[in-house]
Amino acid sequence: MKWIIRGTSVLAFILGVVQLIRMVSDGRDRRRQIDELLHVEQMQAQAGDHAAGWASLERALGIAESGGLFAKLTGQLSPDAQRVRTAQENLAMAWAEELHVAPGEKYSPIADKIAPVMTRGATAASGQRKADLLAHTGWAAFYKSLDGASIPDLAPQYKAALVEDAANPYAHAFLGHWIVWSGGSIDEAMTEFKAAVAANRARPLVRRVERAALKRRGQSADPALVAVATEMRQNGEQVDDSLRSDIDALYYFACGTRDNVEGMRPLLAVVPASEQVVTYRRLFYDRAGRSLDASPGPQRDACLATLLEAAGQRQDALSVWRRLRTEIGVNSGHALKPRADAAIKRLKG
Repeated sequence: MKWIIRGTSVLAFILGVVQLIRMVSDGRDRRRQIDELLHVEQMQAQAGDHAAGWASLERALGIAESGGLFAKLTGQLSPDAQRVRTAQENLAMAWAEELHVAPGEKYSPIADKIAPVMTRGATAASGQRKADLLAHTGWAAFYKSLDGASIPDLAPQYKAALVEDAANPYAHAFLGHWIVWSGGSIDEAMTEFKAAVAANRARPLVRRVERAALKRRGQSADPALVAVATEMRQNGEQVDDSLRSDIDALYYFACGTRDNVEGMRPLLAVVPASEQVVTYRRLFYDRAGRSLDASPGPQRDACLATLLEAAGQRQDALSVWRRLRTEIGVNSGHALKPRADAAIKRLKG
């Protein structure tokens, strides 16, 4: 009988060890699968395929939640499940920042998918992390309005984020955008954008949101974009091709009026002419003073000369007008000829 009891105990011990080894092995296998899926998701997100990345994380979360016996018994998330959830929140914010759909499709299905994940994350987070999630939840809701959906005033959502993190760049930028979008004060909006830039985090996104707001204000490029580009130059930020193109259009139409001094007046009101000269040259001329693009032709020099004269740099302005006049040559019908001749006469006196 004793031998039977001892044998049973030994067998139970062996079975327990086997079971433990199996549990450890299964846990390692789950962790390996999760690690692989997280790595795949990162590559998919970097490639801009957020939908595929989302599917990878859903698979990873399913694997994580299938294990974790201790976590199930205690009602707590397993470490694997927690890191997958964190990855989901990060992807949701990244997707919200780059949300775009094909023609004929709507934003709402994506917004409705990612918003609950960000809200869930914000509930358990605090400080900067909570502010990031709250701000992005509001940004996702804004996109639903583009589908014609009725959404609440988003200002309280962004202000709640700022309670958690007063310097949060996302909350400030999205709030500035909302102020412009809802017809509020441009000065109030610019205050928010300045605060977002001052945070020195996520600046490329902040600038993109700021530019979108300013273009929305007049349904075209706004003179305030010149102030944005000048500030970016002063900060050592890179001006992307889209912003450069918008600013080029501003100056092109300003210099295309019958009186380019009058046409330039709105631009000269937002930034001192001396600063605009530096920004304009940085954007549109090489180090040797040659225009970076051939297409604008003399009109680009007309803008530069007008800025130089407004900045009090009369000799430089005269030099540019003379260069422009030489380029025009004997083309008496050129729209800029009378302006160039008048400017040269004025600046020589």
